[in-house]
Parts: sequence; C-alpha cells; structure tokens
Amino acid sequence: MIAANRAHFGGVGTRVLSVPGSGTPVVLLHGYADSADTWRGVLTRLEALGHRALAVDLPGFGQADPRRAGPLRPQFDAFADALLAETGPVVLVGNSLGAATALGAAARNPDLVTAVVALDDPLNARHWIAKLARKRSIPAGFWSCVARVPVPARTLRWLTVTAVPRALYGPGITADPQVVAYWSGLVSGTSDVAALGRDAFRYAHEALGGHHGIRVGCPTVVVHGARDRIIPVNASQALHQQIPGSELVVLSRSGHCPQLDDPDAVVRIITEIGVAA
Repeated sequence: MIAANRAHFGGVGTRVLSVPGSGTPVVLLHGYADSADTWRGVLTRLEALGHRALAVDLPGFGQADPRRAGPLRPQFDAFADALLAETGPVVLVGNSLGAATALGAAARNPDLVTAVVALDDPLNARHWIAKLARKRSIPAGFWSCVARVPVPARTLRWLTVTAVPRALYGPGITADPQVVAYWSGLVSGTSDVAALGRDAFRYAHEALGGHHGIRVGCPTVVVHGARDRIIPVNASQALHQQIPGSELVVLSRSGHCPQLDDPDAVVRIITEIGVAA
C-alpha cells in the first residue's frame, strides 16, 4: 500500500509517496509540472516485488512548497542533492525534467547513486521550440499577454482533456482519468498557462549546455518512448552516446511518460539495473 507523508529536503517541504520493501531503495523523480502521482503504477508494482521505493513532488509541483525567485535548475539540483543525502545510496529514476535532474544528481553524488534510469530526457531535444528557448529568453511582456487572453475555463478544460492523452501517452492507450483530472486542474485560467509556459522556457534556456561533459559512473539505462510527441527519440540516442557504457532502450508503445503507459516495462528495467548495480 502506498503511504503519503510530508518531508523536507534542502529546506523544501514536499510530499513523499512510498512503499515498503528491502534492498537498495528506488527514488522516482517526475517531469515538468507533474507530480509524484505519476509513479503510482510503478510504486505498486515495485512493492509487489518486495522493493522499497519512494516518489517525491519536486519544488513548485504537486504538493511541494513553491519555488523561490531566481533560476529554476539550481533549485531542482539542490533539492535532489538533499534528497540523496537523506536516502542514498539509491537507484535513481526520472522522467523528462526528472530524468535530467537525476542524471545531474548522479554525476555530482557518485557515492549515493548505484544506478540511473532516465526516461525521455529533454535536454538534447532539437525541435523548434527547444531551439527557440535556448537561443533567447522570452520577454515577460509576452507571458503577461498570454495571461490576459480571454479563454473560457470550459474551453481550457476541453483543450486539456483532449491534449493530455496525446501528449503523455502512446497512441491507442487509454489515459488514466485521474491523470487527466490532475492536468486539467493545473490550467483553470490563461494565467496558469502563462506561468507554466514561462517557467518551461526559462528552464530550457538555463539548460543551454544540455548534458555536455556529464560524467555518470554508475550503470545507466537511457529509456525513450518511441511514440513520444514532445521529445524526439534522437534526444535519448544522443544522450546514450554522451554516457559511455550506458544502455539505450526504446519502448515501442510508449509516449512521453512510459511510467504511465507501460509501467511493467519500466519496473522491469528498474529491477534489472538495480540487481546489476
């Protein structure tokens, strides 16, 4: 049974979802604007196999404390380092933003991470949105204009309900209604859309260097959903080349969040690398 508790890491209050078990704990980091709830299917399966595991809400997302003013990436990095200091050594798993955060944390804390699984990491993406975000910061006035666009709440909900399954899941896979409801709740108005867009572009701009020069010494599996509509597979192919000795796994059915549409495959990868580590 998944337990939910409050904890503080690096001075940031957050929610922790955990399951009991033995062995090296598995720590799960979600993606941008997501929450620890994205890992419920993985947590349930890990518990059934007897593996201890936990998922946390990253700063500013889910039920975690709001982020402070200033750059975003250092806040995620400091949180991850503090989390590892409390829980390590661990098998560290992340999706999207969480994957990028996990890899950086593993490079900085080699004694606290025994293995890494990076799902659909975004930092090597080269589509037009990524290129725009990396070239220049978006003026604050643009996001202020977005926030003032008069879009009815009902229309925003409809757009979210329509877009979320397509964005997060592979084709033909039915989206979890609770996942759709969570994302619908994030965008009750255009001010929410503006805030999410602003910080997404800010993070991408801060991550200009991608994973250039990263050194991850532990066993690493780079995973990507073949049907990801947000980050192309070649981003993970490039990441695989950047980390000598890493393994690349492309999941044929999955979209941007393999933990949602193929949790069995994700758990299999986690348990295999956990044993190998």
